[in-house]
Amino acid sequence: MKGSTLYICYYDLLEPLVQTQVLPYLKELARRGLAVNLLTFERRMPTRAQRSELRRALAAEGVRWQARRYHRRPSLPATAYDVLVGALTAALICVRQGVAVVHARSHVAAAMAWPVHALLRRRLLFDVRGLLAEEYTDVGHWKADGLAARLTRRLERFFLREATAVVVLTDVIRKELVAAAAPGGSSPDITVIPCCVDTAPYAAALRERQSIRARLGWQDRLVVAYVGKIGTWYLPEETAAFFAALARENERSFLRVLTQSDAAPLALALERLGVPRTHWEAGRVPPSEVPTLLAGADVGLSFILPSPSKRASSPTKVAEYLAAGLPVVANAGIGDCDALLASNRVGILVEDLSAEGHRRAARALQELRADPALGERCRRVAEEQLSLARVGGPRYAGVYERLLA
Repeated sequence: MKGSTLYICYYDLLEPLVQTQVLPYLKELARRGLAVNLLTFERRMPTRAQRSELRRALAAEGVRWQARRYHRRPSLPATAYDVLVGALTAALICVRQGVAVVHARSHVAAAMAWPVHALLRRRLLFDVRGLLAEEYTDVGHWKADGLAARLTRRLERFFLREATAVVVLTDVIRKELVAAAAPGGSSPDITVIPCCVDTAPYAAALRERQSIRARLGWQDRLVVAYVGKIGTWYLPEETAAFFAALARENERSFLRVLTQSDAAPLALALERLGVPRTHWEAGRVPPSEVPTLLAGADVGLSFILPSPSKRASSPTKVAEYLAAGLPVVANAGIGDCDALLASNRVGILVEDLSAEGHRRAARALQELRADPALGERCRRVAEEQLSLARVGGPRYAGVYERLLA
């Protein structure tokens, strides 16, 4: 694939999300021959020596990186300033590097990319990631009819019309966008690319599953894993409630939480439910260790606030669990997860987030785990539907081939 792109990301380079859901895709595109430029915005700017080392490491994998400082306050003026800096930097990179496509991750990045698209006639790829106005409204940061929400929705519609191509995370939201297109107008170029993972490290770790469990003292435990942030969208009370219900069904249950967040809300919820401290552990782990720990586990949990904006969401943790051969316990109403888990029989959907609903789900999980083909089925679904090499990479490559043509 011949051509070049500038990927604009309004996050830190070392943010876990960027490490798992940006860089792997960019490296895959670079491996396919695309010249990749990356622009990030750093909340805590690395030192000059650190930046040099990071640039060298990324350049070795085909990614040319530049960073600008992220400004937090006052919120709207700070973001407007960053948009201006981002647009000017993007224009300079495009001219110097001969960039053909400007790839904007979410709305703020799209505001930086659009002037380049309009003035320099570069193709614009709007990678939606989520419905920003609805997300902020759902968690109470914005009022639904407030200025910020109304402006963001208007900009979202504008970027969707202006973009040369659009990427979304779920088929649910793709159908909505296609249905909302102007009658008689051309159908928008929309591609669904869910959050995928590199399945190779999970496959390698699974070959050591028994030794991992022995090393961690998990041989006789039913190990339940939770990966990711705690709080806001991610529900510590529901996570604790399900685990408590499962522990009552199976006293060998043990919860292992892998998070970069403060685990105190989850710890308090577990304590209130009477879960002994010996039945759970929480802490930070480097992303490189996640496949190993998941390979030693038995079940993965994903409880996310079931709000309207989440129909556009694709939880990375679901892909990670399935790649490790783990069935997933999740609440209903999150993106395409309902269809994924139910149609493939690789998880349990908790329809009712009550004590009785959790109890029923815990029993259903015990029945599902009795299927000897379950682990292999989970891994197959990950390979066929959530793999970076077989799904995410090829679909992004297909989008770029159309844009560069």
